[in-house]
Amino acid sequence: MPPRTASPRTGERAALLAVAEARALAAALAIAPVDPSGVHEARKAIRRLRSLLALARRALGKDAIDPIDVELRALAKGLSALRDAQVVQDTARACARDAEGKAEAHSWKALLPLLAERQQHVLAAALRDDPGFMQRQAQAHRHADRLRVLPWHQLSAADLRRAVLRSMRRQANAQAAALASGRLEHLHAWRRRSRRLRMQLSALRKLRVHAQPGRADAATLRHVAQLVDQLGVLQDLALLQQALDELARRQVPTTPAALRRPKPLPIHPLG
Repeated sequence: MPPRTASPRTGERAALLAVAEARALAAALAIAPVDPSGVHEARKAIRRLRSLLALARRALGKDAIDPIDVELRALAKGLSALRDAQVVQDTARACARDAEGKAEAHSWKALLPLLAERQQHVLAAALRDDPGFMQRQAQAHRHADRLRVLPWHQLSAADLRRAVLRSMRRQANAQAAALASGRLEHLHAWRRRSRRLRMQLSALRKLRVHAQPGRADAATLRHVAQLVDQLGVLQDLALLQQALDELARRQVPTTPAALRRPKPLPIHPLG
């Protein structure tokens, strides 16, 4: 039996993961102009990368991490309108599938071409500013180069554990605020904090670091993932309502009387 080789250190594994996410971002942006899934995958890659950088920020230094994070955040924001338009279409299709009766199904299906046209306008505007998303792709490749030379050797498993515990506290605070107020902005903050925590727990699994020794990391990750999905449904329905309101303001006939607004699933907080 051949001798086992030593595994890479935590920092080296984190560096490889960060560069891989930047490359995944570039690959997703390459297909985004012709495939809606590309925008979705690009935004997910950005969130995973930003979540990882947040874990490493104190160990690597804010001067090294913050400029990259600011650019990634701006890149995600530049894709948000396009992704939101896609989410609205997907949610409307789900409503059509789940409709109670032919009249309601017909009303939802009649909306789909209007929502598709709305999404195409958003895409055309984005491509006018950045044909083929070439500028965005170049930016992702630059990020990969910058990430490769960061002082990852300074990052330890203990740094990651401390960072994820801070993330857990922030998620708990956001959850408490949302449950106390019920305000939409607090719900969105709860979702963002929960989603970041989920991605950070997932990153720790990839890096073979236990978030809390002696605790069931997998069970915690599953619970957080379920919560994020539940909050995501709420966000998707809010985006759909905004789109319907926009069409109504434009006096586009949407036959709203036949539409039954779906109710979100029950939310099960952490704790």
